[in-house]
Amino acid sequence: MKKTFREKAIAKYTQLARKNKLMYYPCLVALSVTVGVYHICRHFVTNTKRYASVAFVIIFFMNSCSFSFAVFAEKTGFIKAQEAYSAIVEDSDISLAVETEVNPEEHLLMEDDTSDLEYNPEADINGVDVYTLDDILEDGENYQPENNLAAEGNPEEPEEDYIFDAADWRLVLINKQHPIPEDYEFNLGNIKDNMWCDERIIEDLLLMMQAAKNDGYNIAIQSPYRTSDRQEMNFNKRIKHYMGHGMSYMDAYKTASQVITVPGCSEHEIGLALDITSDTFQPLLQEFADTGEGKWLAEHSYEYGFILRYPAGKEYITSIEYEPWHFRYVGREAAKVMYEENICLEEFWDKYL
Repeated sequence: MKKTFREKAIAKYTQLARKNKLMYYPCLVALSVTVGVYHICRHFVTNTKRYASVAFVIIFFMNSCSFSFAVFAEKTGFIKAQEAYSAIVEDSDISLAVETEVNPEEHLLMEDDTSDLEYNPEADINGVDVYTLDDILEDGENYQPENNLAAEGNPEEPEEDYIFDAADWRLVLINKQHPIPEDYEFNLGNIKDNMWCDERIIEDLLLMMQAAKNDGYNIAIQSPYRTSDRQEMNFNKRIKHYMGHGMSYMDAYKTASQVITVPGCSEHEIGLALDITSDTFQPLLQEFADTGEGKWLAEHSYEYGFILRYPAGKEYITSIEYEPWHFRYVGREAAKVMYEENICLEEFWDKYL
């Protein structure tokens, strides 16, 4: 009978050990290694089809799923990735999120509108807190800009030849591929009642609200800072909503991630993002872009350091559908560049940082 590789190896090392007693232990070690490597290689050879199938599924998923697209985009830059991906964006799972019908009232209930900073068990967690400038300043006890700057609403001109720094807190990149850094620190400032945000943006926020009011537009803010728990609750609520419309969990998860940022990856959780509407149009719907307030914000928000974070036509980069109500503070210098060059924050990082 023909000997197996294992039997041949044992015979060879046994013969060598018998000839030289000092080689006993080295031969024993060498035999163990040889037989072990042989069995490992044999395992992979006999299971080639299985591992090939697993590798194919992983590669196919990572290349076809928009949720993971931006990870690969980092190698070539977001701008080059935009050109390569634009041809198939209309057929991506982003269109699924846009096509899904959502009742405006349900949309309001699924969006978070109050903060958990100081939890009040008697508060209605589905209540909508929406405040205009008059609401914020009415009692005279809330934050007041120094030298009454909000009375005029005039922005300061950004510095010329400004050098951008990746360590600037205003430019921190938070998205699905870049979660909130563990060492990121910020202080919350109270806007009104249970509404909070990063205290460093309140001055420019009130200036912007006053400027809009001076031009005849009464913008209103809602859903600024959210805790991670609140963000997770919103995300899970949206998944449940889509599953109720017949989607599988995976489809519901992907679709929800195009509408609400994955918990731990939301700019709301660091107090730099706000949902802004008006006193007469408060639903978080794309129709807000057609209102006077929506048009004013799209044209002037950069003057106060805010950007439209998820603009139309950039969904394949941001991985979030168009949200004309979602504004993020980045500072006047960066906001001006992004407005003039029509680029989003990811493209800004690709080009300037």
